[in-house]
Amino acid sequence: MATQRSFGRQQSIDATGKSGKNYLLTIGIDAYRQWQPLSNAVKDAQDFADVLTRQYQFEKENIFTLFNEQATETNIYQALRDMKRRLEPLDNLIVYYSGHGHYDDEFDEGYWIPVNAKPNDESNFISNANIVKRINALDTQHTLLIVDSCFSGSLVVRKRNAIPDERFKSRRILASGRHETVSDGKKGENSPFSAGILTYLRKNTSPKLDATSIIKFVKDYVFTQAKQHPVDGRIQNSADEGGEFVFYLRRDEEAVWKEVCLADKVVEYRNYIAGFPAGKYVAAANRKINLLEEDEIWSSTKINDTELGYEDYISKYAPSGKYLSDAKERLAKLKENRQERQKAQQEIAARESERTQLRQSFDELVKSAESLFGDRKLEEARRKYRAALQAHLPGFAPTQEYLEEQINLCQSNIAFLGHYENGKAALQQENYRLAIEYFQEALKINNNSKVEKLIAHCQQQMQNGGRKASSGSGRPQTRSFSGSATAPAPKRRIGMWIGIGVAVSLVLLLIIGAVINEAGLDDYDNGYNETTIYDNNQQNISTPTNPTTADLLMGAWQVNTINVVRDGVAYNATAEDQSLLLLIGAVYNFQSNGVVTLSTEFGSENIYYSLNGNNIYVQAQGYSTGVVNYVDRQTLQLTLPFTNYFGTHMLQFNLVRY
Repeated sequence: MATQRSFGRQQSIDATGKSGKNYLLTIGIDAYRQWQPLSNAVKDAQDFADVLTRQYQFEKENIFTLFNEQATETNIYQALRDMKRRLEPLDNLIVYYSGHGHYDDEFDEGYWIPVNAKPNDESNFISNANIVKRINALDTQHTLLIVDSCFSGSLVVRKRNAIPDERFKSRRILASGRHETVSDGKKGENSPFSAGILTYLRKNTSPKLDATSIIKFVKDYVFTQAKQHPVDGRIQNSADEGGEFVFYLRRDEEAVWKEVCLADKVVEYRNYIAGFPAGKYVAAANRKINLLEEDEIWSSTKINDTELGYEDYISKYAPSGKYLSDAKERLAKLKENRQERQKAQQEIAARESERTQLRQSFDELVKSAESLFGDRKLEEARRKYRAALQAHLPGFAPTQEYLEEQINLCQSNIAFLGHYENGKAALQQENYRLAIEYFQEALKINNNSKVEKLIAHCQQQMQNGGRKASSGSGRPQTRSFSGSATAPAPKRRIGMWIGIGVAVSLVLLLIIGAVINEAGLDDYDNGYNETTIYDNNQQNISTPTNPTTADLLMGAWQVNTINVVRDGVAYNATAEDQSLLLLIGAVYNFQSNGVVTLSTEFGSENIYYSLNGNNIYVQAQGYSTGVVNYVDRQTLQLTLPFTNYFGTHMLQFNLVRY
């Protein structure tokens, strides 16, 4: 808006009556590329330009700005060069800089930091020396340099009392602090330094305002607000004559009011009232403020869309607010939604608690079933497995397939043992024919090599003239069996070890093995042994044209290396835990009945496993479901998560066909 000055002497009038113009170059940087962003630098610079054009005799066509990406080192220097070419000797210039500053203790030099500057690289910094040099090169009546940045006081080199007469030239500096950091202010507001300048300029009602008055007010204001120390001075070696920059108010109230109405914002109406406290439009401005405040508050309330926001609006504008009905309706809906969310969250929490309890019960059932199975208490083990199967939920381990296999194993082994024990009883009574019948029934369930040897033994005894009792005399009742059964898993569930537990577990295995052997039967009386029960179907296994992971996994594999995987990178685990060397060279023999036999120099032990596609579950303490990364006929790589006191480790086993 270009309005005429209605009173007072025009600034900088020479003997011919020609007056100078007021120019502003304002620089603000928030969005630094490599320095910490600022919140209010651009706003400060914009607000300063706005108050000058709105209340004082600065025309918009003489306002030049460099904000954020525009404020590079090159552009700042070029803007000063353009000002030199544009300015006339009677013109006045304010250069306003708001951004980062830097001070070099070693060379006692301060700098402005343009948007493209790099930390620890002064090649793009703008030094105080270069700033002063270019300011001194500008031929003006008055030049006022206002700097709101850290260490901006390093620009102030000389002070002189001002002469309250604008006829004398001035080259003056106002900086937001000494050699110190300065506040950026709360986000969305102004820095304390900028707020002091704007407050004084906006509330001033004097027709003319000298720079000294502003400086005095700003020093007191900023120290009270932020405990920083603004400083002022004269530019050294300049054309300064100790004169004074004077700000002249616009006095065309009609033009100002028209522009305020066009902007139609609360802040604009308040600025009008501050500039014209006795103006003829003050009452209208207050009415507009009340209306706009409600609209702005309602707009903000809708954007935030919270119960508290609507409650605040209702409390403030009841009973006659324009949006009360909408506010009450939305508040009720939000409360209803919150109650529904709380109810849903409670239901989710209850389901999670129920799932956790069910998981604990499931784990206890599986653990008990495994122990009973290992101790050959098959009836009890089968009941526990069935109870675990009923408690199983998606995500539980072991899988449903594994539990069903174990139930079948229990069932088939119960039947197998029934025939086997009956056969043993007949064998002890030298009723070889009856013993053969029982053993043959057992073979229908599990193709056991020791049972075959017992049959051969009975046949040999019959050929040698042994007792040939009728199969019908005194034979206990037996049940018939159909289908194939899978073999039982071994007694103990020893996991794959880590740390010193490897050696301890192997020693325990040897002790347990010795106890079992000592308590067992010899020759054909000891015909049943858990490690010799096999799936009756294994003799019919043939290699398919396109073998599956399960097909390729069968057989013996020897451990080549063990790695621990972190963030996708494999490290030699044996270098971190020397005890893992005990497993290098160990042989794992995978069988189709869900048993893998681990053999080391300390002995051997069986471990249970189940396979679902490429996912492998090993029933061992500390391990959870892993994955078969790669397998062919010669190489195997699988990764198993192992959890101990130190956390969860991804152990990668690399094996070769043995």
